[in-house]
Amino acid sequence: MNGTIGATHLRVNASECTAYQVLPATTVGMALAGPPQPGASGASPLMDVRDFVRQAFIHGIPYEEARRYDASAVPVLLAMLQDPMEEDSLANVVVVLGMIGDERAVEPLISFIQSDPGQAAMSPARYRAKTSALMAMGYLVNRTGNQRALSYLQESARPEAWAQRDVKGIAPFQASTSERNVDLSKHAILGLALSGRPEAAQTLRSLQQPGGTDAARSFQAQIGDLVSEALNEYQKMSSQGLADYDRTNRR
Repeated sequence: MNGTIGATHLRVNASECTAYQVLPATTVGMALAGPPQPGASGASPLMDVRDFVRQAFIHGIPYEEARRYDASAVPVLLAMLQDPMEEDSLANVVVVLGMIGDERAVEPLISFIQSDPGQAAMSPARYRAKTSALMAMGYLVNRTGNQRALSYLQESARPEAWAQRDVKGIAPFQASTSERNVDLSKHAILGLALSGRPEAAQTLRSLQQPGGTDAARSFQAQIGDLVSEALNEYQKMSSQGLADYDRTNRR
């Protein structure tokens, strides 16, 4: 553990590792630590947002760079989210939308997460983008306090929510929709930590309470360490704020 929630480091199993070999563009797990990205200073010229999100960020998108984009970038990013030709950039697109913190992105992000891939197995790039969108919702909640996004993350932290939504498609490295549902819930948990909201902490603590069913106990066994780490990062996030949290943990 590197001690931060971030874009490219997530403890994964062997099959997941295979799926993540293409450089992920966004925040998909715990541990964002790494050297600062070139051009992260506000003194550098602002790149066109299309070119910005098409880059490969080895250590995750730098928050201080992404937040320089204002609301005028949102329609451009939302259009990219609907463009099949931008699939390899979608993970970056959703995270920058979250970092900008514009509430117009909430419903499009939810629709994207739940969108039907049109086939049983979705591409690794699209799956990364969907999990990154859950993380992005955490950024957005942190910046706006949007209750719709917060409630969505709270509900998504339990696998049964995904079954009820009848979400289609699994990643190539997943054996079943049940496995996928657990993975999606793990990313929702990390999104809750990023939100820095007291209600999010309450949801995280509720996940530590003893489960009443075999399925609930199994899920708790899989996420016990993750929830503890998420609560630790929530404390840092809520006390430092996004900018200081990202800056401190990139040193």
